[in-house]
Amino acid sequence: MPLKFPEMFLFGTATSSHQIEGNNRWNDWWYYEQIGKLPYRSGKACNHWELYRDDIQLMTSLGYNAYRFSIEWSRLFPEENKFNEDAFMKYREIIDLLLTRGITPLVTLHHFTSPLWFMKKGGFLREENLKHWEKYIEKVAELLEKVKLVATFNEPMVYVMMGYLTAYWPPFIRSPFKAFKVAANLLKAHAIAYELLHGKFKVGIVKNIPIILPASDKERDRKAAEKADNLFNWHFLDAIWSGKYRGVFKTYRIPQSDADFIGVNYYTASEVRHTWNPLKFFFEVKLADISERKTQMGWSVYPKGIYMALKKASRYGRPLYITENGIATLDDEWRVEFIIQHLQYVHKAIEDGLDVRGYFYWSFMDNYEWKEGFGPRFGLVEVDYQTFERRPRKSAYVYGEIARSKEIKDELLKRYGLPELQL
Repeated sequence: MPLKFPEMFLFGTATSSHQIEGNNRWNDWWYYEQIGKLPYRSGKACNHWELYRDDIQLMTSLGYNAYRFSIEWSRLFPEENKFNEDAFMKYREIIDLLLTRGITPLVTLHHFTSPLWFMKKGGFLREENLKHWEKYIEKVAELLEKVKLVATFNEPMVYVMMGYLTAYWPPFIRSPFKAFKVAANLLKAHAIAYELLHGKFKVGIVKNIPIILPASDKERDRKAAEKADNLFNWHFLDAIWSGKYRGVFKTYRIPQSDADFIGVNYYTASEVRHTWNPLKFFFEVKLADISERKTQMGWSVYPKGIYMALKKASRYGRPLYITENGIATLDDEWRVEFIIQHLQYVHKAIEDGLDVRGYFYWSFMDNYEWKEGFGPRFGLVEVDYQTFERRPRKSAYVYGEIARSKEIKDELLKRYGLPELQL
């Protein structure tokens, strides 16, 4: 039996500004790329800032009916109190073009990068800087007047963990005290944006939800996994509604707010083991080793996890979108299998009554994968970084067929699908 999806279901793709636009000279990542603190330079990336018309035409021809992308704050405000009208108008043109082609935009307002001038003032570490965020949001409200779906932040806890706990990403700060303060201020920033935008738009937030598994059946490993799950996944989302954010060292009071939808980013699972080391909060996390093959990112493929993530996120009673799900691989047949098997579990979630309204594959095209550079290939569309030629892979057409028909046909299920789902 083919798997049929609801008629209004969105089948889209996702990208982010810094990863595809190119020449984002005014943000913090660009700065660290130039001074050698990051191993790769984004440069012209995919040159999307110049080729966006071609990219939207390609999406249209492939049959996708939705597209998630981000606004680059530093393009609109390259300097403090200096507004870039040209960038504003180009983003407006991108939105108009998508709508003309029948593609629903889902716009993210912050996808890891911030204006360099904002970060030099301390960024989200200082609550007084939220006045600059508020000014950005007010301008964005004008830009997005025809858009329905807006996400405030992409993966806020990844931003906190990578930038302020592990110092793997900019601004390369390693301080648990500062990390949880930043998380609290991101929640305040979300509340500001929600207050300004709600009513004009459906305003949500995008949360990466890795499945966190205990390393063993020992009680202390199970408790450690639960603690890690709460710290990374649920304390942040809980705080939106409760007005209380539970960090490791204290509880922060934040404005009670809301989200009209939750975007779920899902890729893989992690494994947690108890440790007596207080500097690690008494748990150790590593990537789960639960599939024989690993992606170019070193991740296991665990399709059941997307169902588990959706089930857990449904606790808030808000509509759900899978805002990212994808695989970095040079084996495109594996990409097709990945998409089919994850969509089997998405379909099961809908069948079981979860309010899932869309799926956005990451990524529309190969792109600059942050600190990993241009090596990992996530794209449905291959990019030649020398010529910027776009070449749709087989997976791009298979996914397009699913998007147009709103179903996964029997032959695809037989060839690539799981014979039965493990629930």
